[in-house]
Amino acid sequence: MIVDTDVHPAPRSAEELRSYLEPPWTDVPDSLLAADPLLLYVACGQPYRRDAVPASGPAGSDPDLCEQQLIQAAGVDHAVLLPLVRTFPNQQLEAAVCTAMNAWLASTWLEAYNDAGRYWGSINVCSGEPELSAREIERWAEHPRMIQVRFNSYAGAPYGHTRYDPIYAAAQRHDLPIAVHFSKGSGTSLLTPAGYVGTYVEHHTLYPLTYGAHLASLIFGGTFERFPALKYVFVEGGFAWVQPLLWRLDRQWEHLRAELPWVRRAPSEYVRDQVRFTSQPIEEPAERGALDWGDAEHLLMFSSDYPHWDFDDPAFVTRRLPAAIRDRVLSANASDFYGLPA
Repeated sequence: MIVDTDVHPAPRSAEELRSYLEPPWTDVPDSLLAADPLLLYVACGQPYRRDAVPASGPAGSDPDLCEQQLIQAAGVDHAVLLPLVRTFPNQQLEAAVCTAMNAWLASTWLEAYNDAGRYWGSINVCSGEPELSAREIERWAEHPRMIQVRFNSYAGAPYGHTRYDPIYAAAQRHDLPIAVHFSKGSGTSLLTPAGYVGTYVEHHTLYPLTYGAHLASLIFGGTFERFPALKYVFVEGGFAWVQPLLWRLDRQWEHLRAELPWVRRAPSEYVRDQVRFTSQPIEEPAERGALDWGDAEHLLMFSSDYPHWDFDDPAFVTRRLPAAIRDRVLSANASDFYGLPA
């Protein structure tokens, strides 16, 4: 069995998404709703797999094409869907678009297009509006196909800050993991832990540094102590960076733990119990052993990033996985993490 933890469906048009907007946001311009990649800052000339773009609408908007390419050709059995809401300076507008996207996802891919029961959804929320986000989680938590909460990697403060506790409380209450995923807004203001860069390639390459900053904040800020049942997954940031960072976090905690009386366990223990990572973009050349010493057997879940330009086919990833951990990475870790049926 193959479980794909990073698949991106999209509305066919701005008008399709607009029909799910709630007052007072029903008249926002199409330019704020369209899935057109030209409105985002993406890979030059190839934001998607070229063969994944249907005759009308953006890539990811045609369920029949997704069925052909992801389910039949790639052999995926379960797909965790993360429709992306771009960042907005107006956080209340972003929260409103998240609400519309959740309603759209539920009525289309999770219901109308889901006869085979392969698709599972993510509740989009705006991390900059924690109270609105908590209410949105409560709205969708009982939907049988919504299995996690998703928000953007861009934030006003690292995700271990207590301002996000209303989101974490709601997610923990309903046993919904938090998934963090990048979704870039327009322009070239691309955020890294060191500030803003001017090119897509810099920003895309440095995803692990942003995720590392959030992970350190979650651990040292005490989030996993305040919410011991909360689960977290970092999507589309690779994995080879995780073990060296954990070595460093454990070492620093060992020497400086007097400053952190609320952190009662080594950072690597919190990660083992509560955090997972997805494979795409997989960095591991076949001749190296990073996936052996990085505890990928327990921490790593397969992802393809369909239908984006850097799509990882399951066969491509399988060749780079040690044989002993293939089943865990391709299916068992995600099945256990999300509680998916066999």
